[in-house]
Amino acid sequence: MEYVKTTLATEPCQPVGKSAAFMQRLVLALLWFIPRGNPDFEALYDDVRCWYLETEQDFPVREVGLDEHGIPVVAGPIGRNLGFWTDEDMTFPSKDYEAISREEFEAAWSEFLAKWQRKRRRGAPE
Repeated sequence: MEYVKTTLATEPCQPVGKSAAFMQRLVLALLWFIPRGNPDFEALYDDVRCWYLETEQDFPVREVGLDEHGIPVVAGPIGRNLGFWTDEDMTFPSKDYEAISREEFEAAWSEFLAKWQRKRRRGAPE
């Protein structure tokens, strides 16, 4: 396993005009009927500023998304959530990304997992 860090797909959402906002609401209404791959985390992806990825042969196996303070806010795959990157065919060759240690990845994963388990015990959706 290799561990990398990336800021791909971490740009904050930009404000949209009235006609774009209408189209956005229309698309969201239509998507309501399609099963989501990450139902518990979709609303949190805008908060992610950095991704830690555990890769095997350049494909992401596990992921942790951290906010601007370095706090893990999403992870995957976990529960009914497939993951943002782990559900894609994109590769992450370690030579093209900043390497992180296994310990750094595992610390972020464990921190997120502890929060996730506390929420599940309180009856939040899986």
